[in-house]
Amino acid sequence: MPAVPRIDELRVYYNTTIRPELIRMERLRIRLVRGIFLSLLLIGAVVVVFVVAELGFLMFLLVLPVAFYIISLYLRIEKFRQAFKPAIVKLLLEFLNDSPNYRSLQYDAKRAIHRDRFVRSGLFRPMPDAYRAEDYISGMVGEMAFEMGEAYVQEISPASNRLLVVFSGLFVHAIFGEPTTGQIAVWPRKNLRRLKRTIDAYVASGGKNADIEVMNPGFRERFAVYAKSGTHVAGILTPPMQDALLQFARTQDQDLFFAVHNQDLFFGIAHDYDLLEPSFFRSNLSFAMVRKFYTDITLMLETVQVFDQTH
Repeated sequence: MPAVPRIDELRVYYNTTIRPELIRMERLRIRLVRGIFLSLLLIGAVVVVFVVAELGFLMFLLVLPVAFYIISLYLRIEKFRQAFKPAIVKLLLEFLNDSPNYRSLQYDAKRAIHRDRFVRSGLFRPMPDAYRAEDYISGMVGEMAFEMGEAYVQEISPASNRLLVVFSGLFVHAIFGEPTTGQIAVWPRKNLRRLKRTIDAYVASGGKNADIEVMNPGFRERFAVYAKSGTHVAGILTPPMQDALLQFARTQDQDLFFAVHNQDLFFGIAHDYDLLEPSFFRSNLSFAMVRKFYTDITLMLETVQVFDQTH
């Protein structure tokens, strides 16, 4: 997989288009922070008056305007948080739409990757105990339609009866433009012990280890490959695709999960942070923040593109 493309162009686009929007949002953030400190001062003043003067019913009259102010401030903070990511993501997608291999990229903050897509991948144990998703992006990579978004999945630990995180990160579902038959699942080899219940479920549904069909020794070292009966592994997981996934694993810290279920293609890239979630107590004027989000999205789309070009 090549290095993340158009970084120099992204820097120019950031300075001319994204940064002005961030500055506008930054001014709003500063006003909200000032409001937070003002509300704390007001609360402190009310408490002091209550303790010193013992105003009784008048205290209630003092509390009311402070309470209404705090509620209005909370609503403004929520409005800021909900507006920040869509504004920046839509600008980034406009930038990506100018790339020759991407088109019709759209963002919908109110939609999410459906739970059945996640389950259908076979990459995680069927019927997770808790599933939450957000930040829906869809479009075309070459001739492949795709959808992606943030997913946060938990299941109950058999040992402690507590909810444990199974997956947290970007999840991608793409569809081949032509009929494809076969089912494979690829997991980071270092995570096999943690994924034992998932792999057992995959084997119970007809899967078996298919490492022997992978000729790339570096890929076999990094990933474990399982496939359902009758699947031509090398026909789906082609040498260029193996090279792309291996390059991804060598250049990124995040775990990568990959699966094919006939015409459906699935990727998961794990991370433990919220993409483009704004901060209230420090500046959001950060090219590094925008670059990280752009890099994660682009690497996933580049991987889908390799698959589109090699099948």
